[in-house]
Amino acid sequence: MTHWQGHADQTLLKAEDKTLIWTEPLPDRGRAVVKMYRHRGFLDPLRRWFVPYRVEREFRLLARLHEAGLPCAEPLRWSHGSNRRHGRHELLVTREIPSTVALRDLLRDNPASAPDLAPLFAIARRMHDAGVAHGAFYAPNVLVTVPAENPARFHVIDLAHGCCFPRAITGTPPADYDVLDMLRSIERVMPIDDRERWVAAYGLTGPGTARLLRKLEGHKLERPWRHFRRMETDARELLSRAFGPAPAAAP
Repeated sequence: MTHWQGHADQTLLKAEDKTLIWTEPLPDRGRAVVKMYRHRGFLDPLRRWFVPYRVEREFRLLARLHEAGLPCAEPLRWSHGSNRRHGRHELLVTREIPSTVALRDLLRDNPASAPDLAPLFAIARRMHDAGVAHGAFYAPNVLVTVPAENPARFHVIDLAHGCCFPRAITGTPPADYDVLDMLRSIERVMPIDDRERWVAAYGLTGPGTARLLRKLEGHKLERPWRHFRRMETDARELLSRAFGPAPAAAP
């Protein structure tokens, strides 16, 4: 683990060579989660002529979801800079969601008492109706309030690979990829026998559910497949801003 030199009121959550995540108190009570991407490449400043900072992208996506009333990490600020200790770095600050656990950990450690996941897929539908493709909609990137309420409360986090479209994307490949990613991610830690009901909670009709589940049979989370899908989604986002979104599939 990378050596940590934080203050007494900071709590380290993750320490790697390229990433630091910690919490610290906010002036208005509560705590902030600070995510730092550090030791960025030498050519990183040149890339900013073409693509936004990673934290800027995530901040804007979280802001879109927060403004739409979706349960997510509230974005507070982002910045970038350079110093001797961390080199070129980016910072994203969000408000901590207290008393939560990652959905993957909850399902893996307590499969017999797993919460109803239908509301999570309803949130995914609202996210896509808001024009946001998550890009990494996996069980580790969803927090669940604990002790689990009935129904459980889900919160979306980690949108660094997401895209923001000018209109709803429900029924398009980027939206399908999110739903399929989550189904496959859940399948890694528990059976997904209830998947038809989850997809129905997303808002698809019978034929739409069958269409999506047929795609699940060949859906892979591993590289390079997920990278191909992210490149496709990035290209669709760019084209949607130039020419408008592609037609959606039948619900």
